[in-house]
Amino acid sequence: MSLNCIGVAAFAAVTGVAASVATAVITIPTVPIGNPGNAADPTTGYGSVAYTYNIGQTEVTNAQYAAFLNAKAASDPFGLYNEGMAGSFGGITRAGADGSYTYSTVSNRANNPVNFVSFWDAARFANWLHNGQGSGDTETGAYTLTPGSIAANTITRNAGSQWAVTSENEWYKAAYYEPASAGGDIDDYWLYSWASNSVVWSEANFSYMVGNTTPVGSYRPNLHNTFDMSGNVSEWNEAIINVFGRGIRGGAYDSFDFFLRADFRDYMSATNELSFIGFRVSQIPGPGSVALLAIGGLGALRRRRSAGR
Repeated sequence: MSLNCIGVAAFAAVTGVAASVATAVITIPTVPIGNPGNAADPTTGYGSVAYTYNIGQTEVTNAQYAAFLNAKAASDPFGLYNEGMAGSFGGITRAGADGSYTYSTVSNRANNPVNFVSFWDAARFANWLHNGQGSGDTETGAYTLTPGSIAANTITRNAGSQWAVTSENEWYKAAYYEPASAGGDIDDYWLYSWASNSVVWSEANFSYMVGNTTPVGSYRPNLHNTFDMSGNVSEWNEAIINVFGRGIRGGAYDSFDFFLRADFRDYMSATNELSFIGFRVSQIPGPGSVALLAIGGLGALRRRRSAGR
């Protein structure tokens, strides 16, 4: 079953995106990822996470990001909006003048993943969630953003963060990890996020099969009940790779199958804003957390594993 099966209205009810994105009240549906302290993938060295966490069940959508823009980008000194978002691969338009900009989602693309976002846009979105949305600050919270540290690409997640862009290990574990004792591969990790070591073309939007992004949840959830961890858009993660790069994982609508594999590690300049890159957030439950777990609704869409998988 896919998210599309519950319809746009039901999706909006579950995600908390109001009919008017100007209200800037959203919920990020998450699923818990347990078994803290699991060993890393012996092939790649990734996937070990010492704590229990929640991960966004989908990529951040155009509707969710538009709510953020309406809350924080009436003027846009940080460049949170990219004009590519209004094109055929995007899903958000901007109207008005600087100081009174407003943002709307493109018809039929509200639930597609947001793209044309840099790593720093994603970090500011996470800070906004951490600070309670609305007028919440974008420069402090999960990350302390200063011009110098952004330019040097040295920023890491602050202790006590409630929301963040996924770490590489958080993302990797949610995509590929399944203990052999629970039916997983012999080394506890699958090569592809659909719980297989083989390409299954019907499991994700990749290799130009569609030619554009698709609404989140158009394909079946993986074994952790997350959607689109392969294909649709590649997703930023926190990994700092060389002097300017941040990690991306999962491949996109225009990626060949090897980009989707667990053993393929990719990166881009943290300032890049491209049609094939979006992001997902993670959340560490704790006192004062603003996270809302999906109970029922999306959380009820448990994958029925195919025989022999």
